[in-house]
Amino acid sequence: MKKIISIFVFSLLWSNLSLAGVEEVLKEIKKNKDIAQGFNKVIDRGEDNKTNNWRVTNKKILTSDKNLRKHVIKIVNRSENYPVRFGKQSLRFEVRNGDGWGWDSRNNRERVELLICCVNKKTTWSAWSLFLPDDYKIIFPAKTMLAQFHNDGDLPPAFAFENQSHRSAKEGGGYWIEIDEYVGGNNVPIKLLDKTEMNGKWNDILVNVKWTHKDDGFFKIWINGKLKYHWKGITQSKGERTEFHVGVYRSFIHRTPEPDPTQVAYYDEIRFAKSCKKLKLQDLGYSCEDIENQ
Repeated sequence: MKKIISIFVFSLLWSNLSLAGVEEVLKEIKKNKDIAQGFNKVIDRGEDNKTNNWRVTNKKILTSDKNLRKHVIKIVNRSENYPVRFGKQSLRFEVRNGDGWGWDSRNNRERVELLICCVNKKTTWSAWSLFLPDDYKIIFPAKTMLAQFHNDGDLPPAFAFENQSHRSAKEGGGYWIEIDEYVGGNNVPIKLLDKTEMNGKWNDILVNVKWTHKDDGFFKIWINGKLKYHWKGITQSKGERTEFHVGVYRSFIHRTPEPDPTQVAYYDEIRFAKSCKKLKLQDLGYSCEDIENQ
């Protein structure tokens, strides 16, 4: 009888995870294989050799009023009619006008991101699925970043996935990759998906990287099984540790009149491995043989 009661209580808690706050999500994401896989192999040498060490990019969120941030990140369920790419659950991020804490609030930024460090050992594979609701609002010419590979220091992200092009192009929406100057890029975003391909549907992103400070590195991006971009050259500075971020990160928000609209993004099937095969992409409908032959 006790066992039955325990299972019942656990089921209730599981089904109500969509009500969880930041602290609960940080605890749960480390063991939730429905949403994130492979990160038990990720060791952060800068954080006392911790493994699978998810955290929020701005720790000030954790010391802020819980009532003012209870919306920012949740684990949500398919059974409650939330969008889920595969399985039963996904991650929901929400950034509202004024959602800046600490350094962000002083530097023209609003964000909620999860990060894990460090995903930069030799050659790696990373995957994630992204869903923007039908009513998702573009805030161009302010910038919205939707995933990034960022060094652990003060330099900008080497590879940023953004929701708009270069400001001079006067075009918002879509999915773009921006490569920073410090690894040899020019900070001019390159389009991966048009804005007509974004809202109301899941898009699957796959990245294969050779992490190196030498010229023989590469950064390859597939979207929905099709090779979209292949960078050749430096991918990190010597001795640098590279973090992987997912979430919603708004910057240069002074470019648009306040208040900026609320933005919601869902992430699912966040995976990491040393080979394509170990990502187990077949459950998403992809063949590593087909992918690696492109």
